[in-house]
Amino acid sequence: MRRLGLVTLALGLVLAAAACGSGVVVQPTAKTVIGTVPTTAGGGSSAAAGKKLYVSLGCQGCHTLTGAKSAGPTFKGLAGSQVKLTDGSTVTADDKYLLESITDPDKQIVVGFQPGVMSAVIKPGQVSQTDAQSLVDYIKTVK
Repeated sequence: MRRLGLVTLALGLVLAAAACGSGVVVQPTAKTVIGTVPTTAGGGSSAAAGKKLYVSLGCQGCHTLTGAKSAGPTFKGLAGSQVKLTDGSTVTADDKYLLESITDPDKQIVVGFQPGVMSAVIKPGQVSQTDAQSLVDYIKTVK
């Protein structure tokens, strides 16, 4: 009887280990960022750090890299382009505009998009200037 118990326990451990090795990792995107947004390691800004932030902050949930429509403007070809705003003006998506759009997302809204979407997830000022610049550096690489 004791031997049967040990065999059953061993079989259970083997099955549990097999189930854990499926290779599939699911990482949910946060609905709301509370507190301080994580910063990039090593400080400084770079496109590589911006690419990591694009994933870790959940930007891909609203901003595509392919030109496809989503809840926010696509990053494909955004840098340097002319952007029409809901106030009727048109601006160039230069570093200043992109930085401001990340750090204060409801200040200028692109035609066809709603205010409050990004700021509901990431509050104005939650992304540091260094991280915002890294995101801008990354956006400039998305052609």
